[in-house]
Amino acid sequence: MLWQDITIAGTGAWIPPIKSSYGAWGGPVTAQPTMAALNGFTSAAVSTETTPAQMAARAGLKALRHAEVPGADLSLIVHAGFQDEDHYTPAPYLVRVLGGPGTHGIELGAASDGGAAALVAAAEHLTAATEAKAVMATAAARFPHERWGHVKDMGYVAGDTGAAAVLTRGAGLARLVATARATQPQLEVLTRAGAGHPDGGRSFLIEQTGLMPYIDVLQRTTRECVETVLEETGTKPTDITHVVPIAIGSVVLDLLLAATPLDLRAQDTSWTFGRHLGHAGPCDVLLALDRAFRSGTLRAGERVLVLSFGLGFRWTTALLEITRDPAIPAPAGHPAT
Repeated sequence: MLWQDITIAGTGAWIPPIKSSYGAWGGPVTAQPTMAALNGFTSAAVSTETTPAQMAARAGLKALRHAEVPGADLSLIVHAGFQDEDHYTPAPYLVRVLGGPGTHGIELGAASDGGAAALVAAAEHLTAATEAKAVMATAAARFPHERWGHVKDMGYVAGDTGAAAVLTRGAGLARLVATARATQPQLEVLTRAGAGHPDGGRSFLIEQTGLMPYIDVLQRTTRECVETVLEETGTKPTDITHVVPIAIGSVVLDLLLAATPLDLRAQDTSWTFGRHLGHAGPCDVLLALDRAFRSGTLRAGERVLVLSFGLGFRWTTALLEITRDPAIPAPAGHPAT
């Protein structure tokens, strides 16, 4: 799908303290390397007090400042969360903290695909609601060790974070050029709640099998989404300067990227940042975009490819074009970087 006049005007992230090595995963420092360590994870962001909605709100405030957009201009806040036990309805909380009298809020699922899916939902609203000035996409997740500590044996660690992006029309940090989406609903059986997990909560079949038994379908669908975006925009793989995937681990990312026209490895992507935070569910791609926009390394004309998927299984791929160098001030009356 091609987009017209939709830009990311600002981003924000809230990252709690990062715990390194096995201290983040509940194991002794002298233990043998876990599957997660072999998968490239070095540490994880861990929140012991701040709730997911609070982390999203703090990220949202940063995004509003980054975009120089007042909260009252927000027509909609699309919030992507994952099993939030602290806020059953986080969107109204975010509206109260971030928005104005005319702001509405909705929750969006999509598991690890939530952040990218929220960007698309925000863009759809901004396209349809011609009177809307700005829309915000937020994402947040917290993974208590009692429930999620065992995932290190599946090959990853879960990180606690909040992230946000403000979308507007006209000038901004990056133009949304195209998106592609896909789903493989025959795999939904993998995430049906089953028997209780020994550490609390109800486990899913995918927690027992991991992703590797389904790598063929993951590779095929990821490749199709990438090819769709490239073909629709006439973009060559060599035109892509930055790749932002979900932080699911170097082994899985290497396999997925090898199956696409990009011919890259995990180390060539934002994974080099995400590996330190842990897989933060729906937050991964928004966190990486915030890091990229604030790093000063992006340049006008460069193209950024977002690769996202989540349990269920659902995919979102997005192509962004950087609209100006971060160091160049915005024209008068337009959002600054």
